[in-house]
Amino acid sequence: MSAEVGSDVEDSDHILHHTVSGGEDTRSKQRKKGITWPVRHLAREIGPRPPGSKAERSAARFIEKELKALGLEVETQRFRTPVTTAWSEMLVHLLMVIGVLVFHASSHLGYGLIFLGFIFFLLESYGRSPFSWLQPHPRSENVITRINPQRGQERTVVLVAHMDSPRTAFYYHPGLIHFVRFFYLLDFACVAALFMLFTVSYGGFLLSMEQDVLDLLWHLGLIIAIPPALSVIALLFKAAAGRSIPGGNSNASGVSVLLELARVYTRRQPRHVDIWLVSTGAADADATGVRRFARSYRRDLKGAYFVLLDGVGRGFPICYKREGRLLSFRANRKLSGLAKRISETQTHYSAGFRRNSLYLSEGFHLLSRGRKAITVSSRDESHYPRFWRWSKDDYDNVDPRSLRLSLDFVIAIVDGIDRGDLKKTTGP
Repeated sequence: MSAEVGSDVEDSDHILHHTVSGGEDTRSKQRKKGITWPVRHLAREIGPRPPGSKAERSAARFIEKELKALGLEVETQRFRTPVTTAWSEMLVHLLMVIGVLVFHASSHLGYGLIFLGFIFFLLESYGRSPFSWLQPHPRSENVITRINPQRGQERTVVLVAHMDSPRTAFYYHPGLIHFVRFFYLLDFACVAALFMLFTVSYGGFLLSMEQDVLDLLWHLGLIIAIPPALSVIALLFKAAAGRSIPGGNSNASGVSVLLELARVYTRRQPRHVDIWLVSTGAADADATGVRRFARSYRRDLKGAYFVLLDGVGRGFPICYKREGRLLSFRANRKLSGLAKRISETQTHYSAGFRRNSLYLSEGFHLLSRGRKAITVSSRDESHYPRFWRWSKDDYDNVDPRSLRLSLDFVIAIVDGIDRGDLKKTTGP
């Protein structure tokens, strides 16, 4: 009997219990300590790993050491990154609120600010932060290695897991996380309503509309501006007081599976697939790492398939079918079709499909730029990951059985691509 998506791993007794171990000549500590060793080291010994921090660089050195212990050649790609997008998001909302407040005194200035605020809000919603350049840009990095095929290269697969951990805020509390999506949609509705309302008001001002009507529209705009004003406060709190979490599930779990995949394919080279394994930095800062990697290697990665590991440490494997908070982008149909076929034919675990409308993942940034990608995550009985972006997402929040299931699932995807199964699949 296969596991149902959404059930708890602890309630299932049919999960594979094997652990992939290193060869006899492997110097990596993971051979002795198992698949959870990287999670323990990253989440407990290194701890919170914000983008561009010393802790993130320590995580990169750890991953680099583990890959070199497998006999792989490792490349480090360094770049500059903002620490967070919260400042940019806060300024976008502040621009809109100030525009509403000053419209009565200066309609030209007020409408100009509202217009820019609305455009910038849309840019933020699609992962393009217009004000990120205003804050300091510390150094971050990607750790990259490749495993060449035994025979001629026919396809390229890029396996990605970010090493940094996200920043928390009060609205990520487990009791409030279920309302985050609702408040985002309310925020968007109010921003869009303000843009339309003051477009009418500004047109009325230019056409000498009666002042009483203009005053009424302005007072209505003040009421509608309350949710964006509250967003300014919430985002300011996140930017100024928010702290990065230990990131056991998000995303030390993904790094752990990535290192195990490196171990598997150094022992068993693929036949026709050129495998890239990339641990990216600054995923919580507009996915700067994966964007820089894809741009720098765009010629080598033309036509490549990206499989991203994000929060695979709790529950059963799932794939994101669509990603995006407003207009969503569909995961690559061939990869989705292959994942669906695997979940239907493998009886020891079940992988379902979910829509990711909660946050902008690295997969979203790749899909919105025309890349062939799919994100693999995991879920238990909850619709949201347990302790998502909360301080309790530490080493104890990761189940080693979930790591093994995710490992098996990704191996099945890569092996399916290696066999040419993409030609036989269609998206769900």
